[in-house]
Order: sequence, then structure tokens, then C-alpha cells
Amino acid sequence: MAEDGESAKPASEGVPTAAEAPASAEASATEGVTADASLPEAGAVPESLGGVGGVAVGGGSGPSGAEGDAAENLPFFKQKTAVALMVFLGLLAVPHLIPGAGKWRIGRLPWEAAVEEKLETAETATAPTTSAKAGEMTLKASGNQGTETNALPDSKGERPALDPELLAKTAGSLAIEDPTGHGLDAFYKHLAATEKKEPGAVTRILHYGDSVITSDYISGTLRRRLQAKYGDAGHGFILVANPWEWYFHNDVVHYAGEGWNANRITGPFTNDKMYGLGGVTFHGAPGATATFGAMEKGDYGKSVSRFDVYYMSQPQGGDFEVKSGEKVEKVSTKGEKASKVFSFSVEDGARKMVLRAAGGGDVRLFGVALERNVPGVDPPQGLPGIAYDALGANGAQSLLWEPMDDGHWKDQMALRKPALVILQFGTNESEAPVFGEKSYEKTVAHVLEKVIAAAEGASVMLAAPLDRAENQGGALRTKKIIPKIVASQRKVALAHGCAFWNTYEAMGGEGSMAKWVRAKPQLASGDLTHPTPAGAEVIGELFEKALVTGFEAYKSRAPGAAATTTDAGK
Repeated sequence: MAEDGESAKPASEGVPTAAEAPASAEASATEGVTADASLPEAGAVPESLGGVGGVAVGGGSGPSGAEGDAAENLPFFKQKTAVALMVFLGLLAVPHLIPGAGKWRIGRLPWEAAVEEKLETAETATAPTTSAKAGEMTLKASGNQGTETNALPDSKGERPALDPELLAKTAGSLAIEDPTGHGLDAFYKHLAATEKKEPGAVTRILHYGDSVITSDYISGTLRRRLQAKYGDAGHGFILVANPWEWYFHNDVVHYAGEGWNANRITGPFTNDKMYGLGGVTFHGAPGATATFGAMEKGDYGKSVSRFDVYYMSQPQGGDFEVKSGEKVEKVSTKGEKASKVFSFSVEDGARKMVLRAAGGGDVRLFGVALERNVPGVDPPQGLPGIAYDALGANGAQSLLWEPMDDGHWKDQMALRKPALVILQFGTNESEAPVFGEKSYEKTVAHVLEKVIAAAEGASVMLAAPLDRAENQGGALRTKKIIPKIVASQRKVALAHGCAFWNTYEAMGGEGSMAKWVRAKPQLASGDLTHPTPAGAEVIGELFEKALVTGFEAYKSRAPGAAATTTDAGK
């Protein structure tokens, strides 16, 4: 019997032929026969188990003498040895009679050799037509032509248009809605120039909002992430002094002494309705000071090389003084009433500037923008990168910007030259006991139109408010007015061809504020309205991803927008 791993030997191997049988076979066949010939002797092997053709194997007994004589007198073809031999030869012949059983053949017959030689010759001459077998498939003739089957673009500048919604989802965010496909083109065009490091390509973003932006939540994360990606062009615009307790900016040195008075869009109001870029106008008594500067420690906001002071010139205007190290300059604000900027350049680095009201009349100021210049270039040229202005006001609502003087706002925007203006309100509007959909949409539309007109050439977009929760029957649920505010803002934005980012849905939509309050780490504060610093970081990252993936989609469809390796290295 064949052992494991071995093939069975042919049936003829080891079996003696008639000629090889021992001469004493007949004699041995009669030995050991008992009176009861039907039972084998102990130790004998029955013919059916141990022998082939009557030949004893292992000491078995053969037929009796009479039976042996009878067997010898039978015709040859009826003898057991002959029968066994014919069966064996028949088995050997079967594989030669069945097509396809060649692997079972022990040898090759003469006529088979001729046929196989003809087949081999045919295979080398022409390609055969085969039918598929198990585990195989029939292949057609094929070729590879790069111009026809290449999956990559034919030219370096050619790219397939990308889907911003899919890109944002892949990045783990929510896409910016822009049905026109062009609501952010002006912004993305500026950003493309910044990415290519074109001379003076500073992309400025103005982010208007309420208390969340007042404390530089969300906007601070956006500033950091965008500057890390596209370059640091400076911190951006900062108010002269803190008009609200919550007013704070990340990654910058800023403090002010006493002697400053302010009028704000949230009150007290000013008669001429001119509140400057950030919604606050300051009047400085002689000697009032404010300090602005870059950070000496940390990873962000470590450099500044230009301080732009935004002020109002007026017939009875006084003077202000700016100083950094040993460098001091004095500026008169006397003149026709107009919005102006005075630029004070210093060596790039962790520099500080002290602003002081020097008397001689009313010194009316709006704020200071910290930016950076390209070193060694005269006249000064902005360093390509991002400058991000957080322009929040505590308690702000859209309607509080309605009184802003249109011409004045336009002048301020012209001096600042923004690429993108973001309006993010709605939290304070949710305090209303009754939501008037039509009146609210009218207000939002009016403010949006004022900004579009003021920020001529810039992209303008709306960002929805955060979710806000309240206790309803012992359970924290989204305030019913929040989804209504979000829907109205979206409706107005899209109706004006502006982009819209749904902060509410990005957080998780209905019930998200309650989940954020209970999250570990906690993402929302106990007032069920404001995010914690960690929560603001999450929203800022989601917003940044939405802007960046939108930009990538823009570059895929705008010829020449994508930065080349050479351009990016400038």
C-alpha cells in the first residue's frame, strides 16, 4: 500500500509472472492441508486478501493436488495467470484510447508520436483558438498605446476637475455650499497667487462675528492653520484697546493703558456712524498708549515688520506718535475728514510698537494691523502669505451693522484690501422670543449687500451660527429657532450668489451642543452656547478644511491657478 506523499506503484510491479513462479509451487500447494480444507490454517492468508492468480503470498496454501491438475489442463486463456495478465494489459491500453488522458499513459505508441509532433509544429506556426478551462480565461490580442489608454493627463497643466463636496468629506469636513461655482473665485484667485509666492501676494481674510470671534475662537485656529499652509503675512487687524471684556487675540502682544474712549456698533453709538473696520472708533486723551507686537516665545506670531495704523483725519485732528526701539515718528491727523493708514516699518522679527496719543486735538483711531514685508525691498512689499482679521463684537447681530456708513465702510475696505469677508452671526438673534423669518432675511440681505458693495472685488460668504441648546423637560435639546436662522441665512446667501458654510451641521446638527457639553474632553461650555477652546479648535479645523478643499477644487478647474514646483519655491 502506498505511503503518504508517494504515488501508487503500477499493478504489475512486484508480481511474479508464470515463468518466474517457483518450481516447487505445485508441491507447496499440497503442504499443510488439513481434513477441513475450507478453513485456512492459523497464520495463513486467504486467497482473496493475500494472493494474486493463485500464487501464495506470505506462506498461504495453494489448491489441492486434484484442483491443481485440473487447472493445468484448462486452456491458457482461462488460466488465472493469463486472465490477470490480460486485465493488466487492458488497463494499460485505456489511457491510449481516451483523448485527453495522456498524463496517465506510461509510454508513447509509434502512431501517437507522429500526431504529437504535428501538433507541436502547428502550435509554433499559428496561435490556437482555445476554450477556457477551470482556472483559466481566454485572452484577446491587445496592445498599449499611451495616447489612447494613459490614465494620466497628456500635459503638465491638464488636471481633471475635482468635486469640492467629495474632497471636504474625504478630509473629514463639510463642504462650502456654492451653487454658482464662482462665489469664492476672487478669494481663491488671491490664494493661488499667494501659494505661488508672487510678489506682494498677501491674502487678507476679514471674519466678522459675535462673541466667539471677539475672543479669537475659531478665527485663531483658522489663522494658524492657513498661515502654516500658505505663509505668515502677519497677525492682522487689532483694535486699539479692549472695548469688551471678552476681547482677546491669540499669538500677539497687545495691551492698552487708560485714556481711551470708544464708540461701538453695539453702543454707545457715534453720530456719524463711522466705526472703522472693526466696528469701534477710539478717541485718545493726550498720553494714552497702546502696545502691539509679535510673540517672543511659542510657535506662532513670532514676526512683524510693519504696523499699519488706521485713523481718521479731520479738521480738528490731533497728533499721535509711534515708537519701536529707537525709531520714533509723529503723525498729524489734521486734514479733511477721511479714512487713512500710516505704515511704520521695522526690522522683521519679534518687534513691538507703542502708539501714543500726543494731543493737539482729537485723535481718532480705529486699530492697527500687524503685517510683514519682504526683507530688503524698497518700497516695502508685503510678504506673500495669509493675514487674518478677527472682527468680532460682543452681543453682535447682523442688524447692528445696518447703520454703518456705506461710504466709510467702503473706504476702510479699500485700505485693507480683503480677498475674503466672512459674516458669522445668529447666536444672539436666537434670543428673540419669536422668529420673524421675512424680516430677518431682509436684515441679513441688507447687511450682505452693504458688505458686497464695500468690499468691492472680494468674495463674501456667510457662515452659520453654532448649535445652541436649552433645557426642555429635563433634557438638553437644540433651541428650535437655531435651524430656522440657519435656513434663512443659507437662503439669503445663495440668493445673492454668495457661498455658505453650515457650521451648525458641521458640528453635528440637531442636538450637537448637548453632545459637545458632555464630550471628553468637553467641547462646549456650560452656558450651552459657546465652545470651549478645544471645541473652537475643532470648528476651526473643520472650517479650514472646507476652505482648503474648495481651493483645491478651484485649482483643478481654473487654468494656471495651480502652483508649479518652480513657482512655489520663489
